[in-house]
Amino acid sequence: MSKKLSRREFVEKSAKTIAAGALLASGAAGAAQAAKSPPKSKVVEVTADRAVRSGRKIDAKKVRQMVKKGLAALTGEKEPFKKLFNPHDKVGLKINCLGRPRIYTHHEVINAFAEELKAAGVKPENIIVWDRFEEHMKDCGFSMKPEGPGVLVRATESYRGDNDCLDDSDPYVCSKDSPSRRQDDDSTASRLSRIFKHDCNKHINLAILKDHGLAGVTLCLKNIAFGICDNNRRFHGPDHVNPFISDFCAKKGVMDKFSFHVIDGLEGCYDDGPCPGSEGSIFAHNTIWFSKDPVALDALGHAVIEARRKKEGLRSLKKSGRHPKHIQMAGKLGLGNSDPGRMKIEKISVP
Repeated sequence: MSKKLSRREFVEKSAKTIAAGALLASGAAGAAQAAKSPPKSKVVEVTADRAVRSGRKIDAKKVRQMVKKGLAALTGEKEPFKKLFNPHDKVGLKINCLGRPRIYTHHEVINAFAEELKAAGVKPENIIVWDRFEEHMKDCGFSMKPEGPGVLVRATESYRGDNDCLDDSDPYVCSKDSPSRRQDDDSTASRLSRIFKHDCNKHINLAILKDHGLAGVTLCLKNIAFGICDNNRRFHGPDHVNPFISDFCAKKGVMDKFSFHVIDGLEGCYDDGPCPGSEGSIFAHNTIWFSKDPVALDALGHAVIEARRKKEGLRSLKKSGRHPKHIQMAGKLGLGNSDPGRMKIEKISVP
């Protein structure tokens, strides 16, 4: 026979039940939130004293060591290139030559990656060093080699008009742009590079550490957004540049093809970008960063450029009206972590 509860006992018991339920719900919500939180992004920062020597000469042997150690630390593998790539892969090395002729992805960095890929069994003719414009590459000392034995060197577009390296099948379409800057009969579509989409099944993003007069910085995300599609001058405006970079990088099938990302920070440009008029704004930083998270790398690169600007007595990028908001925007789209507290940074020094 059940005992009849008094009103007071009923209220007390009900309150305890509600409190217990709330505690359980809170715990479940907390667990769900923890499950949703992305894991910390691993970043490897490799520095080498005097990797950049007098006269801007690069120590190629040190760079090769930096690449070996950096990727081994990132992957936890003694032979990381063999773990990430196989002899049947066709690997693109997406470089950045926009800062021609004074700052671009260093030849020594590119060569180090090419040599490691070959040592891992990737055929030389299956390695493609590439950027968007042929003339930019030539200005940076690259000799074009679209076919033949050995490592290939290609561009998506040339100023001669033979732009047959663009794919029409799955363009990036966006009308939130500057109509007066559109190309191809007022098109709102940007076609992807065939080199990116078809010629290679994997890519390595070899970005640089550079100031940009509109987007604030040229790092990993911008190297992708403005480097692998056409008809993007239409986003060269303060209202469009940052949303475009983050939105394009979130396009399905873009980030999936990058095995990892690198910032070549052997040298950096802290002002007067994207094409510095002199070497006065270029500084030696003797660093290469590695990560699978381009947002984390961009956040760190941005901090380095800001620190250098402060040292040189310049206003911050934000106060200059060109804060790189695309980094935080990309983070909100789930492309990575922009918060240093969400990064696990391993620092390595090469003697």
